[in-house]
Amino acid sequence: MSDETTRLHLAQLVSLQELNAVTWNEALAGIDTLVDLCLLGTSVNTPPASPADGDAYLVGANPTGAWLGSAYKIAACSDGTWRFLVPFKGLIAFVPSTPDFLVFNGAAWVSMASLLLLQNLAALGINCSADATNKLAVAASSVLFNNAGNGVQMKLNKNAAADTASLLYQTGWSGRAEVGLCGNDDFHFKTSPDGAVWREALVLKADSGRLGLNTAAPSAPLELHVDGASPTASALAGANDVIVTKQSASAAFGGIVAANTSSDRMVFSGIRARGTLAAPAAVAAGDGIFSLLGAGYDGATPRETAAISFTIDGAVSAGTVPQRITFETGTGSTRSERVRINATGELGVGKTATAGVMLDVAGPVGHQTYTVAALPNAAQPGQVIFVGNESGGAVLAFSDGTNWRRVTDRAVVS
Repeated sequence: MSDETTRLHLAQLVSLQELNAVTWNEALAGIDTLVDLCLLGTSVNTPPASPADGDAYLVGANPTGAWLGSAYKIAACSDGTWRFLVPFKGLIAFVPSTPDFLVFNGAAWVSMASLLLLQNLAALGINCSADATNKLAVAASSVLFNNAGNGVQMKLNKNAAADTASLLYQTGWSGRAEVGLCGNDDFHFKTSPDGAVWREALVLKADSGRLGLNTAAPSAPLELHVDGASPTASALAGANDVIVTKQSASAAFGGIVAANTSSDRMVFSGIRARGTLAAPAAVAAGDGIFSLLGAGYDGATPRETAAISFTIDGAVSAGTVPQRITFETGTGSTRSERVRINATGELGVGKTATAGVMLDVAGPVGHQTYTVAALPNAAQPGQVIFVGNESGGAVLAFSDGTNWRRVTDRAVVS
């Protein structure tokens, strides 16, 4: 029979032992130390000067003084003397300075937290109580997820497309905003004033990447839906990349600038280049730059029967990009050019203006008819009008800076 216990290494009484009370008291002192062991320090090599009975320390690798030769043992003060106990596998000690619990695994002391595997818990509340719905509950001023490795991801998984995986933002436990996969696989941004009525503020379509503002069913790569039925009919949306839709009234664009210099203004710019977006190249004569199209729905298809277009109007070089503006109208599937202002300012109506002719018109030019009694002011020379009741008969007249004169004989209109 051994003279000490297997795990705690406490002395055992033997048959016919004298002074057995000493052995008994030694065993009790060891139990008093090891049961609910509290270590006032770990890896300590120098004994404290004035220990109190019950104080215990984990001796370090290089002990001195009264601890010499007791490396890695537990030094416990009892009746003013140091007793040394050998740690055993499974021994648990509380370290108030940490605060942490340490466990001896047979070779070293490790934090108890590192041994706890929180698997398949029914619920977990941190600084609060979890419940049947909120299995994980945290009450804190902030929550940190820090990456270990190349990055960090927080995953919200749902079992089926019709389920929801989202982040819900609340005020007073009432929903005000929700972000996530809400009832399908599209990515939603939803808002609510009361937690009951919700609006689709923004939706990113899972299948196409289309972006809908105020609509869950964008009919173009980007749709701003002001009001009315949704989705917008594909016949109306056409091949447009960006659309603004409204059903009840005019859809208005507003650009607001407040500034104190004359050059500041609202700018709507259309820029065209050849090549690619990453490696653009210069445009060339005849390249279309920008168009404003007016389309009316005929019951089956929107017809773009009016347009203002900007087109390159000659050779392009560094610092020189000539452009012309054309106004086009029509009634059906095609439009015809009606007015052109070329890069040098000549204006052609129904034709391309002849070089050097500032106004070139293909067809009759009508003038407002005036009476002799109601002629306009002639102070600006070079004006041309039509006088319907001139004494010599209806006639064209021009202003010379003082009078209106008949173009036929230069006589003053009378």
